Amino acid sequence: MSSRENQKKYDVCVIGGGYMGAAVSLGLVQAGADVLMIDKVSKTHKASRANFGLVWSQSKGSGNRPYARLSAQAVREFSPFVDNLEEACGFDVELRLGAGLVLSLGEQEFAARSAALETLHQEATANGETHPSELLDRRQVQDLVGKAILGDQVTGGSFSSIDGDVNPLLLLKAIRKMYQKKGGTFTQGCEVNHLLRNNAHYQITTSSGTIEADKIVLAAGLGNISLCSKLGMKIPVVPQKGQLLVTERVKPFLPLPFSGIRQTGCGSIMIGYTQENTGFDTNTTVTAAAQLAKRAMQIFPALQHIRVVRSWASLRILTADGLPIYDEIENYPGCYVLTSHSCVTLASLHSSLLPPWILGGQKPASIEGFNLERFNVTV
Repeated sequence: MSSRENQKKYDVCVIGGGYMGAAVSLGLVQAGADVLMIDKVSKTHKASRANFGLVWSQSKGSGNRPYARLSAQAVREFSPFVDNLEEACGFDVELRLGAGLVLSLGEQEFAARSAALETLHQEATANGETHPSELLDRRQVQDLVGKAILGDQVTGGSFSSIDGDVNPLLLLKAIRKMYQKKGGTFTQGCEVNHLLRNNAHYQITTSSGTIEADKIVLAAGLGNISLCSKLGMKIPVVPQKGQLLVTERVKPFLPLPFSGIRQTGCGSIMIGYTQENTGFDTNTTVTAAAQLAKRAMQIFPALQHIRVVRSWASLRILTADGLPIYDEIENYPGCYVLTSHSCVTLASLHSSLLPPWILGGQKPASIEGFNLERFNVTV
């Protein structure tokens, strides 16, 4: 951090430079705020590394209509969001929208998927809305995927005409680049040691110096556990390990993304992902890799001829109920805690919906229920 950055007071300091922090920071600078975004850069625990790149609504929000509504709205606003990023940054983030499939193996999985979809549709109908998905049988799925021959065990799946995928690393690169082009300051390798509210502003002591800001946003993923503890609060988030496989590059043969299988812009196939409650462990395992590969080949037998060239694991952020947290911390006015396990899909809304509230506006009704109070968190 330069001496100028070390001495300057910012309107907002955003702690965390992943999808959540970057999207919110971009929205804040676009709203005219003077923003510093800092990031510790923990390669091991960085949730951005575990992101599969789906822009997805069809599986989200069962039992919580506001979250289902938020997810669908974010997907619908994703295309113009990316258009602005690509125009500002000059490169393609490989966005594909308009089709997404969740496939089922066997009758039991298909019945469970059908029941889950029926619940989502019933909840939407009860609110005078529709859910962006439909159930397809095996023949309909095969028609959609064309020359990519399905395995014998594929019984059908759910389809959404608004879902899709994006290159998650290029997306993050673009958000950060546009943020800086709009005048935002970004400092990496900066670890927060202390947080102190001093009169009407915050003092953040870091490994790179002391920062002053009128407001702070805690958007550091699993790092929010440590940050909130500095304020005397235990935030209800836990890590969940996800392991993924990546194959060699091959000619395009998958015309759309699937939950668990997608072909990237460069031709490689991403296969994922596990959901393991193993604490902060990020080791890959042969057992998990074998399970991922087996399921992928059951869906598309042609994958058995393609070499896996890489595997890795990283940690996602999960709250106790699986839903986001958007809240201003009680007794710490101007200190906001934000967390979600779906920060790629929700990036468009995080950039547009949250900044006006953080800068002093009314909290949007659409996120009112995603607060800390539902967990009985006290400071």
